[in-house]
Amino acid sequence: MKSFLWITAVALAASALFSPVASAHMPRTITISHQMRGCHSWSFANGPSRASLTIRVDRDAGLIIVNNDVMPHKLVQISGPKARLSNANMRHMSARAFVGFSRAGVYTFKTRPGEDYANMKGMKTVGEDNVLRLKVRVT
Repeated sequence: MKSFLWITAVALAASALFSPVASAHMPRTITISHQMRGCHSWSFANGPSRASLTIRVDRDAGLIIVNNDVMPHKLVQISGPKARLSNANMRHMSARAFVGFSRAGVYTFKTRPGEDYANMKGMKTVGEDNVLRLKVRVT
């Protein structure tokens, strides 16, 4: 009986200790990539690539923006409650920006693209470059 009580006490203590970790949401990923028509687009959680995205996330989930395009991008917040931005200047391939949300609401972002990287000057595109826009509904 004592061993059962001891195991139960240890299990309760462990669940109390690790419950914040278990209930935290993993950050979601948006990837900016190069494409032939429109130059660049982004996709949410490996979904279809688009110039404009509207997504929904929980308040305690963050976003990771990965730049896999042939040019740098700067993530800029346009409207909504102030988001926490880190590494918004994605100056090289595989650079990552992080976005955190402190309040529920609608957050709007865009990117400001730079010039193609020196070793990517030969990449051809068709048509006007896309303007990447992102609307995040935080609940």
